[in-house]
Order: sequence, then C-alpha cells, then structure tokens
Amino acid sequence: MTTWNLTQMQRHILICNGATCMGAGAEEVTKQIRDEIRKNRLDENIHTSRTRCNGRCKDKCVVIDYPKGTWYSVQHEETARDIVHEEVKEDAIIYSMEHDVRKRSENRIKGIDKYKKDKGPIQKAVLFVGHGSRLEAGNIEVREFIGQMKEYIDPALLVETCFLEFASPNIEDGIQLCVEQGADEIHVIPIILLHAGHSKLHIPAEIEHAKEHFPDVQFAYGQTIGIHEEVFEILKSRLTEAGFDVDQKHEDTAILLIGRGGSDPYANGDFYKISRLLWEKLNVPIVESAFMGVTTPTVQDGMERCIKLGAKKIIMLPYFLFTGILMERMNKMAEQFKESYPHVSIDIAQYFGYHPKLRTVLLERMNQALNGTSTGMQDLENFRKYAKEHGYEHHHHHN
Repeated sequence: MTTWNLTQMQRHILICNGATCMGAGAEEVTKQIRDEIRKNRLDENIHTSRTRCNGRCKDKCVVIDYPKGTWYSVQHEETARDIVHEEVKEDAIIYSMEHDVRKRSENRIKGIDKYKKDKGPIQKAVLFVGHGSRLEAGNIEVREFIGQMKEYIDPALLVETCFLEFASPNIEDGIQLCVEQGADEIHVIPIILLHAGHSKLHIPAEIEHAKEHFPDVQFAYGQTIGIHEEVFEILKSRLTEAGFDVDQKHEDTAILLIGRGGSDPYANGDFYKISRLLWEKLNVPIVESAFMGVTTPTVQDGMERCIKLGAKKIIMLPYFLFTGILMERMNKMAEQFKESYPHVSIDIAQYFGYHPKLRTVLLERMNQALNGTSTGMQDLENFRKYAKEHGYEHHHHHN
C-alpha cells in the first residue's frame, strides 16, 4: 500500500462521492481536479480524497478545500479546475472560512434558510416511497399508480413519489422536493409489502437525516402494507383471473405463493402467516411458500414439494406489488417448469399491479400517518434506539 509523504502538502481537497453527487457527475469532477493537479505538477502540494455524503446534496457536486475550509458547488469543468488554483467564481462558493469567521456567499442558496417562511397555514405533503427497480417499467407502474390515487386524495395535500434505490428521485431528493414546494409537514408512506430492513432501518435513517437539514419541518412515518385483509382479496382476484374458482373445492391443486425473500426472520415469518391465512380462505389442500432469493425455500424447492404432495395443477402466485427483474425471472421459471414437469398443469397469476384494493390499503396507511395513528412513528423511535446502541451510518439508497 502506498504511504504518502505529507511533508510538502499544503492543501487537502475532499471530493464528495456520495450517491447524489455521483449521480450528478462527481466521478468526472474527481478526474478533472486530479488531472489539473497532475498537469501543474502539484501532486506533492495538494492531496485529494473521495468522501461519502457531506450533507449538501442540493449543491451537488460538493468539493471542500482545506485548510481554508472553502466549500464549492461544482457543476462545470471550469470550476473543478479553478479549485486547484483557488480562482473559483463566487457563484460556485457555498461558504468559506476566512480569519476564523464563517462567510457564506450571498449568491449561493443559504441551505435551510431558503425554505423558512412566514407562519401561515400548515402545508402538508405525502411522500410515497417505492422500492425501485432496475427495470424502468416497474418504476413507471409505481408513478402511474400514485398518479391514479391523487383523485382520491385531498387536493390540499402535496403528493410526491420517490424510491429507495435504482430509480429517481431518491428519498432525499423527494423530501427536498416537498420542502421546496412549501411543505411544513411531510408524511412518508412506504409502498412496501412486509416490515423488514427497508422499513425498519433504511427509510427511518433517511427521515432522521432530513430532520438535520430541515429542523423546522415535521415528519411522520406510515406503516408498511403488512398483513391486511384487502391483500387476500387481491390474491384471490388474481387467482380468479388465472382460471381458479375461489368458491369451489380443488382436491389436486396447489397454490405456490412466491415472495421476494429477505434476511429479516420476522418478515419471512409474516410471509408464512400470509400463506396460512390464504390457505384458510381457499378450498385447496396445498398452499406452499417460496422465495425468489436471499432465503429458502426457493421457488424450485416449492415446486418440487407441491408435486411430491400430489398436486396435478400448480398456480404460481406472485406476492409482488409491481413488475421488475424478479417478475421477468419468475415468468421464465414458469415456462421452464412447464417443460420440466409436462405431467403437471402449471400456470402463473399476475402480480398486484393497479388493483383497486391496493389503492384502498395505501390510502388507509396514508390516513393513519395523517391522523397520528400509524405504527410507523414507533418505527422511527425504534430506529433512534437502534442507532444509539449499534450506530448507523447514513447512506443514500440510490443506484
């Protein structure tokens, strides 16, 4: 490992490589600054380091120059190269330290001060948080679904959509967007099926991080969809669409309920509980549970078990909200199973999608957050206790 000789070093330039800045071109900014240092043979005098998030995501990309302590917003190559020569135009300076006095450029946004407003009617915002998918079609479905919900939501409420990962805007940008539109209260509603790491840790971490930047804004947190009676109505309707009569007895049919799968044992336990309750509502001998990843039993395991138990017909029932890479994979698996087990009738049902019952559940979770009855607020408190005991480093869930 290289050990730097710091004897002649005069400056240390810190370049934010947090997710938001990286999405805005921080990799190029890093290369431009280092290239300018190299071209001017200043390697021994100026050292550069990549950092994680510096908490000024709105000013992306952020570069900090020490020991003077000047913070820059770099949005052009010219600015990146000028930093090396300390000749940056004032409109790119976030703030600087001179003679031990902090001076904030009047031409730059003044952080949270920009969003303070005179006391007036409280503006409430609802921020729906989807998981996000590498398959853009899934993200489009989320946005369109929330768009369809708006006619059932009080028009006085601001309504925005964001994502945990793989899609834009991320949660931090979603909160920023609500604040920029004047929100005094932001009610964060997860569009997530089961209560696990994302809803217990990741989203609460984003909310707590936002509180640091917007101390005048009140935040409320909604609960996940969880085990809800309307979910069983969605599953039954998807089975009906697949040709299954939910009111008849099916002696040789198995339902293979397939979830995403995760590392949270309580979420996996809830999935098994849902499988059992679904079995109670159907007249079939078999409802098996399987997972697409992370944990077992796998879908292959579930299929084999259904066949060993004597099923002559198997319906693969996705426990998924919207389409995505895993749904595409599941459809391919269904075709492979049909070839591998020609003596068994195998069908695959649709995922939740634009089902009106899903709208009912999400509106209920939204109203619980608005009226203060949501269990999500306990999740925020649990996260604060967890972070205090175990520590938790905030990072952006954004690809």
